[in-house]
Amino acid sequence: MKRTILIHHHIFKNAGTSLQYALKKYFEDKYFECELPQSKMVTEDDLKNFILEHPQALAISGHHICMPTPQGKDYQTLSIILLRNPLARVESIYKFEKKQNAQTEGAIKAKELDFKGYVRWRLDKTPTMLCNYQTYYCARKNKSEGSKIPTEQDLKIALQNIRGTAVVGTVERYEETLELANKILVQDYPGINLEYTFLNVTNKKEVKLEEEIKNKLAAVLGEEMVNELEEGNKLDKMLWRVGDRVLTEKLAEELELVEP
Repeated sequence: MKRTILIHHHIFKNAGTSLQYALKKYFEDKYFECELPQSKMVTEDDLKNFILEHPQALAISGHHICMPTPQGKDYQTLSIILLRNPLARVESIYKFEKKQNAQTEGAIKAKELDFKGYVRWRLDKTPTMLCNYQTYYCARKNKSEGSKIPTEQDLKIALQNIRGTAVVGTVERYEETLELANKILVQDYPGINLEYTFLNVTNKKEVKLEEEIKNKLAAVLGEEMVNELEEGNKLDKMLWRVGDRVLTEKLAEELELVEP
């Protein structure tokens, strides 16, 4: 019988810590985290080697695991990923790096600069961190891609990859995402119960409506910079909306399955 391994693609500042907590609580010693030194990309081959080196693993989470994931003779993998309104990630990234006890360039700059100065620095020096990062994340395949600027072709690849996941959800609908995950994954993990807990945020109210987020950013960054962020996140916005639509469709399918 093949081993089924759940792979969590942990996009930075997309409620990944909360999902990791749920996975760790359920899978216990069969849960592992796959991270390479210096935050290097975890390619299909890297993950394949990690799976073979950890024969007891039933769930693996990582910040840089590429999609799609490998399938083997003795195992199969299923993916779960959370997407987020790209503008909502901006302030969240700044707050995290400002309090982070690290000597990365981003953490240093976040402590040196105010929010507006930090965003300007990111847009000038490392725009992919704030612009279309989720598209880049879901489309990349090898280490040579680095932090390239995503294109329309990358969006096509990203959309294909998220449609191929077992569970795609959103931060804004995190509770519904876990409900869907429990219904879908029970076929491979009888009795699975990924519990809803929101970690790494001040409180649940931080998940705001799209217009609220834009207005809040504009009050601090100014409309010109917000427009720049919106323009730079067109691909991510499309990816996020498709992810939300897929979540809605799969929830409807599951509802139909249980109706008498």
